[in-house]
Amino acid sequence: MAMRPQPREMPENMTRRQRRDNWWRYHWLQVLIGVLAVIVLAGAAWERFTRERYDCSVALVTRYAATPAEIASIQEALERVCPDMDGDGEVHVAINAIQIDYTSTDLDDAAIQTMVTNVDKLNADFYTRQSGIFLLDDPENFQASHEALSRMDGAAPPEGALDWENMTIPWKDWAGSNQVELDNCEADRLWFARRAVFDKADEAAFRGAGALWAAIFGTE
Repeated sequence: MAMRPQPREMPENMTRRQRRDNWWRYHWLQVLIGVLAVIVLAGAAWERFTRERYDCSVALVTRYAATPAEIASIQEALERVCPDMDGDGEVHVAINAIQIDYTSTDLDDAAIQTMVTNVDKLNADFYTRQSGIFLLDDPENFQASHEALSRMDGAAPPEGALDWENMTIPWKDWAGSNQVELDNCEADRLWFARRAVFDKADEAAFRGAGALWAAIFGTE
């Protein structure tokens, strides 16, 4: 078994710099591990803190990239009706904008890289249970690809259910949609949908989404 090198005994006549260099020679790895651990913990704490600022998160999954103005307009409209879930006196709705074209077949290298990046972004949203509500311009292929949508009452459909028409509500059916200025997103091809709930962890994560859905459509 390899033996870990031990610090040399430092002669009494070593300078302060020599003593410091000797210490770093044998302890740099422990210091590096400690710094990395602090970074990881700080990142986790930062993510938790920033996510808790939002009362609800909505994933906007569209063929064309939504403009910052569109995202802000959708966010402001939803925040007008979203309940204050954390009781801090303010309402914040996160919009996770993700550009995915499920029908494209002729893509160049840059477009493929963008697609891969955005699919990873959507998978991260799924994995972390970030968004309980979706805004989709291609719910048919979205459901065929992910089977992530619920029935209108929030119940999870059986495996293989692709009847997206029974899982979505047209954007224009929401009274607040007329307050939103859309550009790249087409109002006639945009649908609301809910994330399917399969267990208690899902129920807890999507409590804010259920409250927002009820505020928008007047039903749980």
